[in-house]
Amino acid sequence: MNNLEALFNPDSVAIIGASPDAKKIGGRPLSYLQRYGFDGKIYPINPKYKEINGLTCYPDILQVPASVDVAIIALPSQVVIETFQKCAQHGVKSVVIFSAGFGEIGESGKREQDEITRIAKEYNVRVLGPNCLGLFNVEKGFYGTFSTIIEDEKPLKSSIGFVSQSGAFGSHVFTLARQQNIGFSHFIATGNEADIDVADCIEFLAKDPNTNVIACYIEGVQDGEKLANAFQLARNHQKPVIALKVGRTEVGMKAAMSHTGSIVGSDKVFDTIFKQNGVFRANTIDEFLDVTYAASQLPAMQGNRVAVFTISGGVGILLADQLAGQQFKLPETPPVVKERLKAILPIAGTQNPIDMTAQISYLPTLLEDFMEAVLSSGEYDASIIFLGFGGLKHDSIKDRIATLQKMRDRYPHIPQVAVTINSPQSSQAFSEAGVVVLQDPTRAVTALKAMKQFEVFKKAPATQAFQKQYLDTTNMDTVLTEYGTKKFLQQFDLPITNERLAKTEQEAIQYATEIGYPLVLKGMSPQILHKTDEGLVSLNIQSEEQVIAEFTRLKKVIDETAEAVFEGVLIQEMLKGEYAELFVGATKDPIFGQMVIVGMGGIYIEVLQDISMRKAPVSPTEAKEMVLELKASKILQAYRGMPAKDIEELSQVIAKFSELIFNLEDDLLESDLNPIMVFGEGQGVKIVDGLMTFKKQNELITN
Repeated sequence: MNNLEALFNPDSVAIIGASPDAKKIGGRPLSYLQRYGFDGKIYPINPKYKEINGLTCYPDILQVPASVDVAIIALPSQVVIETFQKCAQHGVKSVVIFSAGFGEIGESGKREQDEITRIAKEYNVRVLGPNCLGLFNVEKGFYGTFSTIIEDEKPLKSSIGFVSQSGAFGSHVFTLARQQNIGFSHFIATGNEADIDVADCIEFLAKDPNTNVIACYIEGVQDGEKLANAFQLARNHQKPVIALKVGRTEVGMKAAMSHTGSIVGSDKVFDTIFKQNGVFRANTIDEFLDVTYAASQLPAMQGNRVAVFTISGGVGILLADQLAGQQFKLPETPPVVKERLKAILPIAGTQNPIDMTAQISYLPTLLEDFMEAVLSSGEYDASIIFLGFGGLKHDSIKDRIATLQKMRDRYPHIPQVAVTINSPQSSQAFSEAGVVVLQDPTRAVTALKAMKQFEVFKKAPATQAFQKQYLDTTNMDTVLTEYGTKKFLQQFDLPITNERLAKTEQEAIQYATEIGYPLVLKGMSPQILHKTDEGLVSLNIQSEEQVIAEFTRLKKVIDETAEAVFEGVLIQEMLKGEYAELFVGATKDPIFGQMVIVGMGGIYIEVLQDISMRKAPVSPTEAKEMVLELKASKILQAYRGMPAKDIEELSQVIAKFSELIFNLEDDLLESDLNPIMVFGEGQGVKIVDGLMTFKKQNELITN
């Protein structure tokens, strides 16, 4: 048994600070373990008692005469490190630390927490916490928590594994889920994450045979690569992941940092990581629970054709709008099916959405007859059934549930979501029947949207594996001008414009003759990054006289700019023909590393904000997806008589660039290639301008 397995699925538990009082922090886990059927060994530890609840109580962890999979520390923070050290010396495999008063209180607490991390590494002990609510495993009957959420009744069991960086938030979600008869396989609150973090938990749940769906609440992370790898592992095991990530706004980011002490990171980057790894990002707690619940119950969606059954024409229209807004199709009811429906109920609205009218209350088999006629046609991949407030009608809802259960069993490949207002009794009845029910039509659409997203990602090609190669940047300038950047890129087979760097008028004339007119001249200085703003770009140069005049002018502008160093004047071919301007860039995120960015280029990139982003590296296929995600991507395709641009070659360039920045992971701070000219199909692309910024040499040595 490895040490993570020992924590999440233990056969022996020690409770340090155990109490016979089930209302105390040290008494609750002992009470839960005994009440809810843990079949492993339990070792209460407290020098005040010889026996607790019929179990031998030991004065010290060192006195326990057997190996211990997990020790729960429920003691004041002042004695935690000493106690943890004893656990490590005794060979305890994992430890849960309830105690607060560590990294969350400031620098002194952070030093104490760092000591916990040090001991954990030295002795290879896994630690959950400190300052955590604990965890439980419903299948095992292991309840290593002091939370009151399970005080009154044993948790329901399901295939949903839930990990939260906030114990209070996790408790809130658990309670809401319980009210909706949703259970869990595992519940884990990670606390301060001195050792085990949310990524470790996702990794465990991805491999756990009792978990099919993973739900996670995230405030921030320290190791982005580890989190992305955990998401990939979940994908490899075909387990949907639903994330509720807070800190979208600056105010929210500050609140999250103060709560966890972790790095919150750019919200756009988190969005990218979720998208790249097939994680569904929920925006609200309702959405978080709905999608998690649906993913644990519904079959995979095989397409995007939805049949809507409703008792309200108005709700049918609402659903039609919202489904269409999420790129679902509502195929017209086949003529033969319409005839069949009209024969059953002449006043019915047979066009999809299908209006069964209020007659559903008077014709007991109407719902079954309609669903059978429609779903048997083979024209639909999912269905939503709106029953209004039928869940409050206890005299009839059992028949409705029986019908929905029958349809689910008859068409197990078609996801079916019922929508009705429920009472606790009807909610329980739906749960026992295994019929998915939500209380709002919009929430049903979101659930199907998530199911579609999971299936699309599951069918997508697996992420290409890349081997990182070391690139020596020891003698690299901190800032590369356009000339330096393109000279560097050319080494990696990236296409650049034909150009030379002239330091004198004579060189400028010579290079102009070699390259040929018309030309572009650009003044180069590492201190002047935005050349256009400073008048350092001259277009359409047609003669030797113009070359001399512009060389002189450009050099003068640089010489008269404070602290600017003249690197030379770039003599560059002036590109001809039809082309589109794109931007390709890189930025180093503090959590996830190098991110590759694609957008429409030129001087409007910052204004339009039409960009697509991925964690580097990406394959040519992924690069093409990025390009086609752009709102302005139609410009690159055949449009209104304009020929299509060379998207295939552009995708190759993006992929090569992303691999380059991946190999420069630690050294490159940012890079802009703007613009990249994309010519007609089969005519290639050229990088026209660029900039790269590296860490200073002393930073490279330090890090």
